[in-house]
Amino acid sequence: MLNYKKIISRLLDQNIYVLSNDNKEAIIIDPGLGFDLIDNYLKSEHLSPIAVLATHAHIDHIVSASDCIKHYNIPFYICRGNSIMLEHYDIMKGYMNVDSQRPEVTHWIEESEKKLIIGSFEFNVNYNPGHSPGCMSFEIDSLIFCGDLIFKGSIGRTDLQTSNPAHMEKSLEMFVNSFDVNSTLLPGHREITTLDYELKTNPFLVKYAK
Repeated sequence: MLNYKKIISRLLDQNIYVLSNDNKEAIIIDPGLGFDLIDNYLKSEHLSPIAVLATHAHIDHIVSASDCIKHYNIPFYICRGNSIMLEHYDIMKGYMNVDSQRPEVTHWIEESEKKLIIGSFEFNVNYNPGHSPGCMSFEIDSLIFCGDLIFKGSIGRTDLQTSNPAHMEKSLEMFVNSFDVNSTLLPGHREITTLDYELKTNPFLVKYAK
């Protein structure tokens, strides 16, 4: 059985997730600002982290990635499409005025990959650029960690320097047709929701409802 914990970070109220199994193994997903919050939760639940996984490389989603990687001696997984943003990590952290080291990527996920196995965790991978060029969603047991693709009642911004509105439109259409409507969406910001609810109420998604 899988369990997850949402931790609201100290930068832009971004959602950090800790996904764990019955063996007390955990994957830290989108470790935003708040390493101490992550560490305290892991210790309180007696969890052993085995990897860091990121939906994309915007600084609010990975500002604690380096701390997690080094403290727990674990690998870092992210889509290769984020390489350009990671090359400009110092610019991003300066813009947000945060103290953070650029995380070293140990496992690049290719844009064409459909599966990702980390230990006993097996994810279905969905490449969905638009908000940024390297955005990915990860589904496991009807839980979809969708980053900044879809929020409750909204979608990720497409007016940023590396955003692409046309790519976002294609990604949204592909996404909603790729998963069961009863799936739980665990977004990068705001509340947890379901695909069914967003198809019925989200003004950016209702046109895709069948």
